[in-house]
Amino acid sequence: MPQVTNHLVALQFGAGKIGRGFFAQLYARSGFETVFVEARADLVASLNRHRSCWIEWTDGSRETIAPVSAIEASDTEAVAKAFATTTVASTAVGVNVLPALAPLLAAGLRRRAEENPTPILVLLGENDVEAHIRLRNALLSALAPEEHSLLERVGLVRCIIGRQAVAELPGDPPGVRVDRYAKLPVDADALIVSPPPIVGLYPVRPFEIYMQRKLYLHNGLHALVAYLGAQRGYQTIQQALQDKEIHALFVQGANALANAFLKKHPFDRKEHFETVQDILARIQDPHLDDPIRRVAREPLRKLRPEDRLVGAYRLLVEQGEDPTPFRKAILAALEYADPDDPEAQRLQEMVRTHGKEWVLREWCGLEGL
Repeated sequence: MPQVTNHLVALQFGAGKIGRGFFAQLYARSGFETVFVEARADLVASLNRHRSCWIEWTDGSRETIAPVSAIEASDTEAVAKAFATTTVASTAVGVNVLPALAPLLAAGLRRRAEENPTPILVLLGENDVEAHIRLRNALLSALAPEEHSLLERVGLVRCIIGRQAVAELPGDPPGVRVDRYAKLPVDADALIVSPPPIVGLYPVRPFEIYMQRKLYLHNGLHALVAYLGAQRGYQTIQQALQDKEIHALFVQGANALANAFLKKHPFDRKEHFETVQDILARIQDPHLDDPIRRVAREPLRKLRPEDRLVGAYRLLVEQGEDPTPFRKAILAALEYADPDDPEAQRLQEMVRTHGKEWVLREWCGLEGL
C-alpha cells in the first residue's frame, strides 16, 4: 500500500484520461505527489510499479508525470488513511459515478476529523453545474445524522475542465494524448479555505456563467461537429471539420454564441473573445485526431434542456441570434445510433416508440424545432 508522507499530496479519485492527463500533470508541475484512487487493479499495480505515468502532447512530444502512486478503490481503509493527510483531493470519475464515491469520502472525513481536523477542498472535475449537489446529497446519506457536521470541513469545489484528453495510448502504464490547455477555473464561492498552490488554478464567480460558457461554446460546438459529422459518416472531428457545410455551421454557431453571451452576461469583452478564439483553435487542432464516438457518446445526457445543445439553442433564441446551427445539430443528435453506446440505443428506442417530436418535447423541453 502506498505510504502518504507529510509532503504535498493530492488524492485523485479516478486514474482515467483526465485524472492522469490533466490533474496529475498540474499537480506534478506544482510539486505534489499524486495518489490515485482507482477501481482497475491492473492500472493500480502499474502505477505503483513505475511510480510515474505519462502524457503525449498533440505534437508527439511526451511528458513524464512523477511521483505518483495508487490505491485500489475497494480498499476503504487505505483511502481513508490517505484522505486524512492529503493536502487536496480531486475527482474525475464522471458525474454519474460521483455519488458512488460518497462511502469512501465519508470514511475519509471520519478519519480526518480524528487525526487532522484541517478543512479540505475536493475539486470536482466533472464539468457539471450540479456536481457539488449530487455529491453532497450522497454524502448526507453515507454519513450518520450526527456526522453531518463533518461536511462543514470539506469544500466541494466545481471545476471547469477544458483540457481535451482524446485517447489512451498503449503502455505500462498507458499514456494519454492531450492538448496543452492548462487552466483550471474553480468555483470561488466554494473555497472554504485558500486553495493550495496549484499551477493553473484560479477562482471565478459567478461560477455558473463561466461553466455555461464552457459547456455551450466548447462542449456545444464540439457536439455540433460530432453529430453532424456522424450523420455524414465521418470518423473524427478533424474529418468532419473538412466538410465545408459543417465547418460553416461551426463558425456560424460560434459567432452567434459569442454574441449571445456578451448580450446576457457581464464578461470582459477582450477576455471573452480571447476565450472564444482559444476554444475554436483547440477544437480545430489538426493533430488531435479526435474520435467522433468519444464526443458524441451519451446523447441523451447531451440533449437535456440545460445541456450543451438544447441549452445553447435556447440561449440563441432568447438573445435574438440565429439558432440554425444548433437546430441542425439537435436533429442530427436524434439520429445518432452507435450500437455500442447504450444511451444512443435508448434514444433510438424512444424515437421509434414515440417519434422525434415527442422526444423534443418530453426530453429536450422544446416545442418543435
